[in-house]
Amino acid sequence: PQRKILTADKLLARRWPCSPSRTLCTQEPEMAPHLILHCAFARQVWAKLETWSQNLITIPAQGIDIMEWWEKELANLPKKIRRLKATLLIYGAWNIWKAQNKWVFEHQILTPTEVLQEIKAELNCRFLACKKPELSLFNV
Repeated sequence: PQRKILTADKLLARRWPCSPSRTLCTQEPEMAPHLILHCAFARQVWAKLETWSQNLITIPAQGIDIMEWWEKELANLPKKIRRLKATLLIYGAWNIWKAQNKWVFEHQILTPTEVLQEIKAELNCRFLACKKPELSLFNV
């Protein structure tokens, strides 16, 4: 799944013009695990999600790969909790990615707090559409 994200390393491999460090974080090359899990910006968003979710979500361990992270986070959980956690992980990763794209393409910089607000807004839409009671635990 992570190989589908057209990060700079993938664009350069296709010989498409791009800047290898066009992200909010200039610490490392633009690759999916760094953008979504390890850059300072992403870690701040995960920290906010950790607090808001009452530690259901935790900050990803440094150096972990996306698939390894996903599988480890969802292993051995009861179905209802696994679904809830997967939902939060997906919305977290998606909104971190969207924040990166807003910076790159629209020159808008969102704060980690604003990204958390976006996550909550999308979760609220999901709650209203699907009536998933487990989402109401977090007052979305």
